Amino acid sequence: MLQQREAPSSGRLAVSVSEGSAALVASTRSRPVTVIQSSRAPGTDGLWTFVFIDMVIFLMIFFAFMSERLGHVDLYAASQSRLNEIFGLANTLILLTSSWMVVAAIQAARENECTRVRWFLGWAWLLGLAFSVDKFAEYYLKIHAGITPATNSFFSFYFFITVVHFLHVIAGMFFIGYCRSKARLGAARCPERAIRIIEE
Repeated sequence: MLQQREAPSSGRLAVSVSEGSAALVASTRSRPVTVIQSSRAPGTDGLWTFVFIDMVIFLMIFFAFMSERLGHVDLYAASQSRLNEIFGLANTLILLTSSWMVVAAIQAARENECTRVRWFLGWAWLLGLAFSVDKFAEYYLKIHAGITPATNSFFSFYFFITVVHFLHVIAGMFFIGYCRSKARLGAARCPERAIRIIEE
């Protein structure tokens, strides 16, 4: 036998619609803030090729340094003791912090927060300037103490490697300044473009 089903009353219908609306509002409110996601890998093929070649060159320099060190262990140990560890620690902390600032700027660009992008890149640039001041002070003290690239092979490597690295930092400061100016002009109008400029 067919059983007749009781049609839902208007009261039940109103409760059902009310509950559905409340659930929809709650779902909308609990939805996280949308952030801009970049669908491409950071950098370009040319940039990664440059990074790889740079790594190979530095690896060859360090191999040459280690080879010379094995032939002059006492000389290299005595020369190493004349280095200032405080400068080395300061340089390392400055560079690590500036790298973190750049990563934070990329994250801010993905969240379309233009002010934070400029703020983080500005601090990264200032930390690069602090590294430059620290490095000039270190070189001044070395030369004032009579230590030059001509002192021995250890300091020849020391000055060569640190100067090349310092030039990388200077180039990075120019690039960060360029990214900051582009982010200021393009972030509000085209967030994807801002992300691409900073990541590349």
